Amino acid sequence: MNVSRETLDRLSQYADLVVKWQPRINIVGASTAEDVWGRHLQDSAQLWPYVQDIATTGKIVDFGSGAGFPGIVLAILGANNVTLMESNTKKTVFLMEAARVCGVLDKTEIARERIEAAAPRQADVITARAFAPLPKLLELGQRHLKDGGHYVLLKGRAFEDELADARDAGWTFDVTTHASLVDPDGVVMILKGVGR
Repeated sequence: MNVSRETLDRLSQYADLVVKWQPRINIVGASTAEDVWGRHLQDSAQLWPYVQDIATTGKIVDFGSGAGFPGIVLAILGANNVTLMESNTKKTVFLMEAARVCGVLDKTEIARERIEAAAPRQADVITARAFAPLPKLLELGQRHLKDGGHYVLLKGRAFEDELADARDAGWTFDVTTHASLVDPDGVVMILKGVGR
């Protein structure tokens, strides 16, 4: 990653924190905990070019933040207004600590609430990683995405099936996919003009 030394230091602090907390609250999958940089940080960081244009003035809402991927990473990289929506109390405690340690507490809102019950967030961009199948994600997102907003999602090998399922459920959208830099079967999926 081509980032400043200070940003790299913050990402390192974040990776160390994930490793430290993992045995206590299982914040990432056990099989991926050994490679926090490759499987989680770099995977999340690859979204930056797709949100960079709105990162200083727009609002990013990260669904099902879990350990903060990609929300905390995007805040460390320079996003100024990131809402991390996570209903699990233990994970929100971790997110608060991660935001504090990494110096992004003023750029993040940790929302401990269920997405379907939360007040509409008027997001310019909704992000999600390993959260929900696309039809469910779009259903949850329709209340939170502002007019003209879009989705920037990390999806795995079944992304084409998810797109077909979303269309079968009545969703319309313009989709662009970019090969993942981390997962050979995955993509960065960008959805614009989403409607039903």
